[in-house]
Amino acid sequence: MTSTLRQFPPIFKRLDSSKNKFVQHFIRLRENKQYRTEQNAVVVQGLKTIHELRQDGVPIHSLAVTAEKQPPSESMIHTPTLQVLQNPNAFGAKHNYLVDHSLTRRILGTASRPGRHEVFAEIPIPPHSLPPKEDIDRLVVFNHIMDPGNLGNLVRTGKALGWGSGVVVTGGTCDLYNDKTIRASRALTLRWNFQEVDSISGLMALLTSYDMTPLVADMMPVGDKVGDDLWSPMMGDTYTGGQTVGSGPWLWNFGNKERKLPKRPALILSSEHCGVQGLEDQIRISVPMAPGVESLNVASAGGLLMNELNRLIKYS
Repeated sequence: MTSTLRQFPPIFKRLDSSKNKFVQHFIRLRENKQYRTEQNAVVVQGLKTIHELRQDGVPIHSLAVTAEKQPPSESMIHTPTLQVLQNPNAFGAKHNYLVDHSLTRRILGTASRPGRHEVFAEIPIPPHSLPPKEDIDRLVVFNHIMDPGNLGNLVRTGKALGWGSGVVVTGGTCDLYNDKTIRASRALTLRWNFQEVDSISGLMALLTSYDMTPLVADMMPVGDKVGDDLWSPMMGDTYTGGQTVGSGPWLWNFGNKERKLPKRPALILSSEHCGVQGLEDQIRISVPMAPGVESLNVASAGGLLMNELNRLIKYS
């Protein structure tokens, strides 16, 4: 490949205006949830992420690489754009495009910090329904998690720790296919099985149908809020003043329920700002923290609790 435009691989079409209908299509996919839903597609940034999706059998509708119209020489075109241009048929995309850097920034948004040799793709949203009841033994529930970075990190952590399915309570939780969520999850939101519900009552009905026990992540009670049912799965006893850093998670708010670790937990995570409403009678789960720290970021707390529950379930 040399410097002139006609010597780019012929399957690549140059997009050179922000008014181009394909450029407008990509921008709307990024910016507009309703349009994403109608088109059943998202824009994914990064060659490695796109390659992983391709390896998982996810088809690629459109592939775009960032390259100036007339680079002085091939040495001015770098990876990852160069990798794609040298192997133009490797991804099996239906459509292939060339865009310059300024147009790439317009399509992906400046927050994505696209490089001068960026690669992005239009990916159809795969089916994401929950597996049958007998195929899962734990769920993570996202309720009022409004920050896309937190949500993306939680999905990525959940997938890594074996929490590959979950529930999203709509009306307060951000879109799983928001560009920031996709970026934070490394596009794992496209490979995460979930079901949406529009209310806490709908959530409880779903969890009941899956024979799941809700565990609501909450801050450790202190002072007068400490009841007589604070219980440790590790210590196997009621509260004796031992809820210290490193003592593992503690369960409380049992009411009339048996004090034991649920075999099929549904870990419910909410933002600290909103908390969980409508689940006042459900079991709480908390992790002791050092003095002076009131709470954890929901992504940090969720990852910690998923890992702790994995360990406890394995050895219970």
